[in-house]
This record gives sequence, C-alpha cells and structure tokens, in this order.
Amino acid sequence: MKDIILHIGDRKIPAVLNDTVAAKDFETRLPFHTAGYDSGIDYCCTAKEGKSDPNERQAGWKNGDINLAGGWFALLYAGEEGSKAYEDLMIIGRLEDVNDLKGLPKAIEITVTAAD
Repeated sequence: MKDIILHIGDRKIPAVLNDTVAAKDFETRLPFHTAGYDSGIDYCCTAKEGKSDPNERQAGWKNGDINLAGGWFALLYAGEEGSKAYEDLMIIGRLEDVNDLKGLPKAIEITVTAAD
C-alpha cells in the first residue's frame, strides 16, 4: 500500500494505492497529471493504461475507489449499487474519504503525488 495525494485546485485529497500490479505500475508514473469531468458517478479523466494482471480485474466498485482501465483514470464517488454491470475494472486504490470530492467543479485537473 502506498499513500498518495490528489491535488485538485487548492485541495489535497488523501488516498492509498493498493498492491495490484496496476497500482504498482501507476506509482512509477508519479507525479501524474490529467484532466477530466464529473460524469455524475465519477470524475473521469484520460489516462494511458499501464501494466496490469487480468486476474485482478473486477466487476463493480465501492464508492471511493480509484479505477484505471480502458483509457480512463476515474475517481468513483457514486453508483456503487448498480456498479456490477460495469466489468473489466482495474481498481488501483481508494480515497480516504469519498466526501472530499464534494463541491468540486464539473471540470477538474488532477496531479497525483506520493504522500510525504
């Protein structure tokens, strides 16, 4: 597990990467910068996929999960109840508190860094 910080505007949002192959690969890309928008269930940002283990992919998420799959870096904050319909997700981490995303603008820029 690796502690990270999501820098969005003037906010610093703590999160943690898990021990998946994809999360460890993502860690090598830090600091990571992307931009995206609020889809209503997540903040969806463009990102190239890196290395991953197909056996670690899953269907569905828990609100607060961080996904990196299909060309998207996503901060999933809602929709957990119906999320099993979404397959081939690669969950690489989790926000410490999903409520930290409340009040963000529709369009955002994110820089992800390792926590000090």
